[in-house]
Amino acid sequence: MTKSTASLEHFDFLELLYLLSGQGRSGALWVYRPDGRFQAWLEAGDVVHLQFGEDGGAAALTRLLLDPCGRFHFDEGLTHPTPGPRRNIDELALEALDAMPVQILPFNGPARITSPERVAAMRWSLKEQDILRQIEAHRPVEELAQDPDASRLLLKLHRINLIAPRRSRVARLTVTVTREVRGVVVVDEVIFRRWQEDLARQPQHVAVKAATEQVYTLPVKPASSVVHALLVPTEVMMRTGLRAGDSVLVRPA
Repeated sequence: MTKSTASLEHFDFLELLYLLSGQGRSGALWVYRPDGRFQAWLEAGDVVHLQFGEDGGAAALTRLLLDPCGRFHFDEGLTHPTPGPRRNIDELALEALDAMPVQILPFNGPARITSPERVAAMRWSLKEQDILRQIEAHRPVEELAQDPDASRLLLKLHRINLIAPRRSRVARLTVTVTREVRGVVVVDEVIFRRWQEDLARQPQHVAVKAATEQVYTLPVKPASSVVHALLVPTEVMMRTGLRAGDSVLVRPA
C-alpha cells in the first residue's frame, strides 16, 4: 500500500462518505483493514458499488460502521468497471443503519427536520410518512419513541443529521414595570406564540437572564402590543432585583 492514507480514528466514516457525496465527487473510497478492504465507488455523488469481503451493498457499509477502524484513501476520478444502480446516499445509509444496535436518542423534546428537500427525495413507507408528519407536528420524540419502529427511525434520522432538537428562540427584552398584573410577567403574544410552536405546548414559565448573569424562573402570560418589553409587576421586581430599563434574555423554561 503505497498511497497516502489517513486513519479513521480521527474521522466519522459516515460523515466522510456524506462529505464526498455532497460534493458530487466521483471515485473510489478505500478502507484498508487487517480483515480485508472496504470499497465505496461514487459517481457524481451517488453510490454505485459497495464491497467489503463477501459483503456487498448496505451490508458492507453496516459491517464497517459496526467496527469503524482502518486507514482510508480516496482515488479521485476512478470509475468502477461494472457499476451497479446509482443509489441515493440517504436511502443507502438508512438501510445500513437498520442493522445497527439500538441506542438512546440524546434528546427528548420536539425535533425539526433539517432538510425537507432530502426527505422529499426519498421513498417512505406509510408508517414512516406518519412518523415524519408527527415530527413536523412537533410531537416530542420521547413520546414517538414508545413505538419501537418509530424509535429506530428517529435514531437513523438523527445519525444522518436529518433531524435535530427543536430549540426555543431566545428574546432580548427590556424590563418595564406594570401594575396591570400580579405574580406573573408578560410578553408579547407573537413571541409567546412562537415559543408555543417550538415547544408544541403553552409555556408556563420563562427563564429571565439578567445582566448580572443571574437567572430567574417566573410565571408568564401573553398580551398584545407588548412588543420588545418584558412587563414585570412591582412585587416581582422587588423580589428579583430586576430594574426598569434592564436588557434581559428571555426564553421558555
